[in-house]
Amino acid sequence: MTNPSCALSPDQVLLTAPQNIRPLLRHGFASRLLAEIGGGPLPRLDTLLASASSLHLCSGDLLCEPGKSFPYLVLVERGLLAQTAAHEGREMTVAFLERGEVSGNLFALYGDVLREPSSAAMGYDRAPAPSYRVSAVTEARVILLDARHISTLAGRHAEWATLRSRILLEQTLRQAQREEERLTRSSEERYEALLARSPEVVSQLTQREIARYLGISEVTMSRLMARRGGRRAASRKPVANVSD
Repeated sequence: MTNPSCALSPDQVLLTAPQNIRPLLRHGFASRLLAEIGGGPLPRLDTLLASASSLHLCSGDLLCEPGKSFPYLVLVERGLLAQTAAHEGREMTVAFLERGEVSGNLFALYGDVLREPSSAAMGYDRAPAPSYRVSAVTEARVILLDARHISTLAGRHAEWATLRSRILLEQTLRQAQREEERLTRSSEERYEALLARSPEVVSQLTQREIARYLGISEVTMSRLMARRGGRRAASRKPVANVSD
């Protein structure tokens, strides 16, 4: 299942390594993933893929940053990305993006809707952009699709409108889940949930990166892991036989 857990706003982010972009020559991955999201074949898909690009990122490379334009839908083909935001003066990781997941500029994706007079009157065309940045945790490859092109296709074809709606719904549900976890669970409970949900992701993260995701200090993270390690050791300790 896809997970559009990073919804980027217009003029929010900047591609920082244009020299690493190359035309997308092999469309198989993007075609399969988009068909999975949309629930079937998509008309005029070739017109979208004709302008798509593949971008290779090394660990630590910045894909996009706050305040810069980035009107793309991002498909993660390989590797692990992190979406981070400033919160109360501290950098926090909001979400991780792994293979098969989707990050999208929803304002560009819904450009045809947001250009309606009623939307403009309500201020949606000037909606503030959150201070997100997206960077590579590991070596990664992503596919960049023009979200404005998808918006145009969605206005003409029901299949693309369905795909766009599913991206919005899944992103909204994922965001709601993250907020619920932050409000109702302790740091240790959220760490256990992350381990259960994405063990492969955790195996690729440093202690600092996990602490940033949980919103705690590295010292607190060390204590949390030490307590968890102690409990696991105790659970494996054999019980001595007692004879009468």
